[in-house]
Amino acid sequence: MDTLLKALSSAEIDTVRDALRATVEGTFFPDWEFETLIGVDRATVREVHAAWPRRTVDQIEFTCAVINSMNNLVGYPHGRNNELVSYVSGGRAAVEKTLARLIALRF
Repeated sequence: MDTLLKALSSAEIDTVRDALRATVEGTFFPDWEFETLIGVDRATVREVHAAWPRRTVDQIEFTCAVINSMNNLVGYPHGRNNELVSYVSGGRAAVEKTLARLIALRF
């Protein structure tokens, strides 16, 4: 957690939190496809969201929940970019920018 808090801005931490919430609560990903897309089940993403940026699951599940949620919010053809803005301030652009930052940090 300390590493994330030091490496990410407060806006980036908020963007990840909001993206995780969108993944769990939004209508972006159908239940039947959720685990295939994200790599973990919805309950795990919910747990990661509740504790973010503190890690409460193993590192692989944590990384899958964060990176795959963000990647699919901008890459999966859900057609719900207007809904995304209701969860993430800055919408798609903010998710893309923060995702790039996480990848650059080798999160």
